[in-house]
Amino acid sequence: MTIDDLAGVIETLQQRIQQHGPALRENEIRTRIALIDPLLRALGWDVSDPALVTREYAVSDGGVDYALLGVDGKPVALLEAKHLDEALTAHRMQMVNYASVSGVPYAVLTDGNHWELYEVFAQKPFEERRLLRVSIADMPAYQCALQMFLLRRLNLASGQPTLPSAPILAPLPETPTAKPPLLPTPALTPAAETKPPPGWTALAAFAWNKDINAPPSIRFPDGSEYPIHSWRDLIARMASWLWSEGLLTHSNLPVPGPGNSRRNIVGTESVHQRGQSFTEPRTIEGTPLIFEGNFNSSQAIDYARGLLEHCGVNPADVFVQTSQ
Repeated sequence: MTIDDLAGVIETLQQRIQQHGPALRENEIRTRIALIDPLLRALGWDVSDPALVTREYAVSDGGVDYALLGVDGKPVALLEAKHLDEALTAHRMQMVNYASVSGVPYAVLTDGNHWELYEVFAQKPFEERRLLRVSIADMPAYQCALQMFLLRRLNLASGQPTLPSAPILAPLPETPTAKPPLLPTPALTPAAETKPPPGWTALAAFAWNKDINAPPSIRFPDGSEYPIHSWRDLIARMASWLWSEGLLTHSNLPVPGPGNSRRNIVGTESVHQRGQSFTEPRTIEGTPLIFEGNFNSSQAIDYARGLLEHCGVNPADVFVQTSQ
């Protein structure tokens, strides 16, 4: 199955979530049949083939909905399914523990819309063991398909699943109505329905003036907070978080600057759009990313907003500290 085929399946699932959401929220079986099983099949896991998938796999103190089997017939991942929009938070640790006790290297949790993949035996904090977190309903189909390739059978069974790079995209057919293989700009996620906490301001509403310093801290939509020491640190911290969340990937790099600047904000190479080198290339620890460090405080705010929007995150959902 090509990336185009997988994106087509995801588009179908997006329509089902939109049209049949109320019915799917009532029942896990409906969710599995309408959303989970079709995507697993598209990823190479034919749920009707006992050589590939074992349903209702027994584990200590219970069972999980699916065991995804490798070429040796042993599980490479355990998958627990919930009904559409059931909160996954309370089930994450239990799911990973089930896989750990069973000696299975990967754990998957999904409500048919949100999909999460965890590396069970990695010697890292729990959140850093998450390799994948996507929301089908909130992402462009092609971007989601690229992320979901981590769960492709041959990829996951290899023991070292990796994200695909742009060359896997099918060539563009010579027809004016063909869908281009380029990733569309992600739609912004809805702004949070809560007021900013005291002492914090949404980045979308952050007002610049020449006398202000960089905010001392930044808070992301998942509740994580990080210190900020400079305007350059603001960009570096934001790019690092987006990369760790799987929102900034090789597939949507480089990130262009706003307007007609012909600059790139972040990439894996220190090169702008017209081929000139970054004036002040800065690496971002723990990632392959490089950003252009030659900007002023006003540009930093524009770059920060542009970076979030490029990755489908609404700047109204990210807060910077304005008083202590």
